[in-house]
Order: sequence, then C-alpha cells, then structure tokens
Amino acid sequence: MLIELMFFAGVLAGAAAGWWAMRLVTSPAARFPQSPQRCVRCQHPSRFWVPRIRSRRCGVCSQFIPRWPLLVCLLTGSAFAVFAWLLVEGNCQTITEVRPVFPLWSTRLPFHLLLLFFLVTAVVTDYLDYVIPDEITWSGGLLAVTLATFSGELQMVHIWVDWSDPLVSLYGPWLPQWMKDHEHLHGFAWSISGMSVGAGLTQIARFLAQKILGFPALGLGDVTLMAMIGGFVGWQPVLCVLAIAPLAGIVAALPVYIVSGRSFIAFGPSLCAAATAVLCLWKSLWETQQLRIVFSHGPTVAGLVGGCLLLYAGLLAGVRLFRAAPPEKLRR
Repeated sequence: MLIELMFFAGVLAGAAAGWWAMRLVTSPAARFPQSPQRCVRCQHPSRFWVPRIRSRRCGVCSQFIPRWPLLVCLLTGSAFAVFAWLLVEGNCQTITEVRPVFPLWSTRLPFHLLLLFFLVTAVVTDYLDYVIPDEITWSGGLLAVTLATFSGELQMVHIWVDWSDPLVSLYGPWLPQWMKDHEHLHGFAWSISGMSVGAGLTQIARFLAQKILGFPALGLGDVTLMAMIGGFVGWQPVLCVLAIAPLAGIVAALPVYIVSGRSFIAFGPSLCAAATAVLCLWKSLWETQQLRIVFSHGPTVAGLVGGCLLLYAGLLAGVRLFRAAPPEKLRR
C-alpha cells in the first residue's frame, strides 16, 4: 500500500514540478524565456503543462510534440515509490547515532520527498533553459531550515559525532551534550551548516574556474542548489554529494549527447542525481564505507577537502592547457 500511495503522490508531484518549472522558464523575468513544449519545426509555443497519454501534434504545422510531461510524472512517481521503500522497509538511513522519537515514515520521509520535489523542478528548468531559478532554491532552503528547526529530529546524522575515543567500543560514539538538551537549536545548526558547506564549496569551485579558465564553469544556480540540498541533508552528506556529482555528470553526458546531440550539459541535474543517490545509500556510506571515522576527525576532513580542491585546480589547469594548444598539435 505504501508503494502505490507514494507512486501516486509522486505522479502528482511530478505534474506540479513540471507546471512550476514551465511557469518559471516562460515568465518575462526568465533569463532565456521559452516554452517547454515549443514546436521544433515552426517554434509555435504550447504553454499548457498537460501530461498527455496520446500523441500530440502542433496546431500550426502538425509536427509531433514529445510527451515529456508524462515522462516527468512517471519518473517522479517511481522515484518517490523507490525512495519510500528504501527508507521505510530497507532502512537506508537508519544509523546507530540517530534515534528519532517518531518513525521515519512520519517525519523524515515527507521531509525528503519535499527535497525530491524541488530537485525534479530544478532538473526540468536546468534542462530546458540552463538555469535554476532562485524561486526554487531559496524557497526550498527556507523550508528546510524551518522544518529542521521546528522538528529537531530530521537529521540524517548529527552535526558532530565523535568515534575517535579509545573506549568507543564500550560506550559508543560521543555526542555533544548541547545537542541532547537543545534539539531544536541542533536542528537549526545542522541545517544551516549543510547550507553553508554546500554553497561555500561550490562557490570556491566557481572562483577557481573563473581564475584558471576565465569563466566560472558553474552557475550561481548551482551554488544556491547546493545550499538547498545541504539544508535538507546536513554538511556530511553534502560533501558526499559534491564527491559523487562529477561521476553522475559523466554517466549522464553520454545518453544526453546520443539523444539530443548536445555537447554541453548542465551540471545541476548531476548534483540532483548525486543528492538522490546519497539519500538512498546513506547507511551504506556512513557505516559500511566507514565515513563515520573520517568525519569524526576535523583535520582529516579539512585535509580531504583541501586535497580535492587542489586536484580540481590541477584538472582545470590541464583543461586550460588543452584548450590553448594549437589544433594541428592535437591532431598529431
């Protein structure tokens, strides 16, 4: 019953996300206003978001119009159903350190389904217009902080967990006492720290690309998107999102190129895919991959982040040298 209910809710959420995305990219304030169902032959717009089952043709030139609204609804419904099963039945986020008072299906499930809704909306707008409007990311981030503060137990992992104590096998991990005494303050700090880390590191990546390549490579929408994701998942998972996102981008680039012929794809969908993967694999990442040991030591975390940024800068420098090389040398 849970799977069917979540699939139906996801279909409705997909329709709502697509309708909202259409309104954002076709509004006069949009950077590149266009209709998501504009005819590819005569450019005649069809401004209604309708997830039709039957084929549809342009009223001017009879060109076939793809049924991508229906695809968005079905994919969102499937994502809702799979994630709900993994969270409730598969315990994909159940870790030793976090023991919420209420069951996950009544608190964290709707919280993260809300995140999936915002991610779907961001993916649609980024695919259509290469832009992620602030209306999506700022409203999502504000909701994340508000709900995390009000609930006090939506965190996937606490803002700090220390597994470095020699007697951890006897007494378990150490948690700061203030988190236990002030759960609502902890919820606020946990969400804000995730937003700060997500936005801060993405902005640093933009800055490095601007200095080395001469252009930022990432948009401001990616910065605010990572801030929103961090507000929903916290600072430890958002670091995992940033680590997985390049791999997701590589996986997504090939089919997009085959289907649409685009040699450039937006990075926002890769960030959203990585965030979804972290939501579904968090228990495995935290316990099986021993990330809890890594995130218990501040200098180790700082060293890993610094090392990754240096590696990123080195890759950007390599790209700059490649772009500067004369074409005749590259053909040899």
